[in-house]
Amino acid sequence: MIILKSTQITHGKVILIGEHSVVFGYHALALPTPSIQIKTVLTDIKAVTCTLVTNDYTGELSRAPKNFAGIIWTVQAIRQRYSIKSAFELRFEGEIPEERGLGSSAAVALGTIKVMQEHFNLHLTKAEIIELANAAETINHGSASGLDVATVNSNHLVSFSKQSGPTEIRAKLGGFLVIADSGELGNTKEAVQLVSSELRQNPSKNNLMARLDTLATQALTSFEEHDAHSFGKKMTEANEILASFGLTTNRLDELINRAINNGALGSKISGGGLGGIVISLAETRASAQAIQHAQAELSANIWIEEI
Repeated sequence: MIILKSTQITHGKVILIGEHSVVFGYHALALPTPSIQIKTVLTDIKAVTCTLVTNDYTGELSRAPKNFAGIIWTVQAIRQRYSIKSAFELRFEGEIPEERGLGSSAAVALGTIKVMQEHFNLHLTKAEIIELANAAETINHGSASGLDVATVNSNHLVSFSKQSGPTEIRAKLGGFLVIADSGELGNTKEAVQLVSSELRQNPSKNNLMARLDTLATQALTSFEEHDAHSFGKKMTEANEILASFGLTTNRLDELINRAINNGALGSKISGGGLGGIVISLAETRASAQAIQHAQAELSANIWIEEI
């Protein structure tokens, strides 16, 4: 019997400026991370049910833990829409760490949709692929702005708002981004609820959401003008706003301090917060490596992206 197999590779993402405010309709900037990837492999199997193979779980797809709820829904929705009866194994190789703000759930959702599209010769439009992936994200996080899916599906900087959607920016800033994984699990759903609660209790803090929008707009100009110093200052101010909502931790704060003390032009948490990653902007690769060295003992992993 011929075993048919299809493969798709998707990358992660980091939010440069605008996490949380983007949920309220404001602008955000996000960047794909080509060095942080996951491979999705779909293989035909002679079985009654589909199976899932990951680093954390191997078994029937329908019995997978709740953190795979978005994937279960995605597979079931596509199978039902296209009357797919045959069973298959869905395997994820490599790893984008979960709950770190790196877009792992969006990458896995897009990988699943695209590998099923290829394998079963479906005719999903780009808009339908994005819609399915965002539906999976909503199941995973309780709310999805669309930013993660748009960025994971792009190879360029993305400027995004709910009203205007994603715009790809093909410029380069001229610098290096150090991405430090704190090893602490973030919780996007909890973080979004925390911010919403704070805004209800302190309505004046809505001005801070508007300020994040301004910073995202100004940062885009800095990016297009290759002004890394200006961009870095806006990153640091954005972090101060996020910290005022209680979204940082002692370890995240220390990672940021070490970056600034070792020459970073700016440093901030990225993603939902309460754990996850810190991103720091360096002017040169040597400076990025110095920041990487300073953060190493507090990090589960560190990547450097030229931007």
